[in-house]
Amino acid sequence: MKIASFERMKQLVENGKYVDAELESRNMITENPSHFAGYLCLAYLNFASENFSEAAHNLEQALLYNQNIVECYQLGVMIYDRLGEKKRVIELARFGLTLDHEEADFYAALAKYEVDSIKDKAALYETALAYAPKRLDIMGSLAFCLFQMDKTSKRVLALQNTALTADPLFEPNLVYFAKISYARGDFEAAREFTRKLCVIEPSNGEYQALYNQAWATKNPFWSLYERVRLFGKRISLMRRIVLVSVYILIFALLTNWIGYLAVLMWIIPLLVVVVAILSQTERKEKLTRQDRKNRYLRLPLAIILLMLLAFPAGVRTVSTLADWMTPNSLKNKYPITEPFEKQIHPFEQKEFPLKLQK
Repeated sequence: MKIASFERMKQLVENGKYVDAELESRNMITENPSHFAGYLCLAYLNFASENFSEAAHNLEQALLYNQNIVECYQLGVMIYDRLGEKKRVIELARFGLTLDHEEADFYAALAKYEVDSIKDKAALYETALAYAPKRLDIMGSLAFCLFQMDKTSKRVLALQNTALTADPLFEPNLVYFAKISYARGDFEAAREFTRKLCVIEPSNGEYQALYNQAWATKNPFWSLYERVRLFGKRISLMRRIVLVSVYILIFALLTNWIGYLAVLMWIIPLLVVVVAILSQTERKEKLTRQDRKNRYLRLPLAIILLMLLAFPAGVRTVSTLADWMTPNSLKNKYPITEPFEKQIHPFEQKEFPLKLQK
């Protein structure tokens, strides 16, 4: 049921007539101090003015006089969401559902604050979207949850396209889709989403961090490193084991074929890792957990492994080059002596190229 005074208040606020809205709300309270409508209207005005503490106070007054108005719970969920009072949001959403089980805001609030499981969150957002199929914020939240459950889900792309078609500059969805695109390895799309966010609100720290993360992939080494890392996160553990096993098998086969030079299969990726991580050390923003793992775990480990592999490989390479550059006549005249255990006649005297001078 629509409340006429509340609907009129919303129209006044949407038209920017805040003074008229406040005057009308206070007149309603003066005329009937024990009626909820005046307090509800004033709470909405306070919320629109971002005076959330005063909005919460007036909302509680409205609930004190009438606990059966759905609009009170809808507004209450929004107010306490902005105040960060999760427990109160859950209380209002749960009671609101007893009055109107088709209100999408209540399901969305419970998905955000009450449940921890991604699967449960997705189920609640699905229900919310079923009752409000045009709600862009719910589309974005559902898409993000579904992506966390299954990074190959086609439904995510469908929701993204629908939401962007309706409003390509809706900020919450741009944040979700930037994160999804980056996690998919679609760095170009991530850069475009973050660019739009920074144009909309240049001073937002979260937007700047997302922008810097996405645009860092313009570096080819970092882009390659991130693509491989994110690909490993997208596939199952079994597929990762299979891929690593195949790589090791190829290395073993190449070792038999070309010898120690096959170690380049490990040296080149390690070089890419080192160069990629070093290229990001000049970034000045606050280090994330992933940044710390890269700098303080993966980088030192890659350098140590590279040194262990590169030194023998270098010696072997120099030896191979020296052997290749040595003339055949010199090799025939001064053959390399085989190990003792492999010689056919180990005690046979051989002529040495240099004679001792008396």
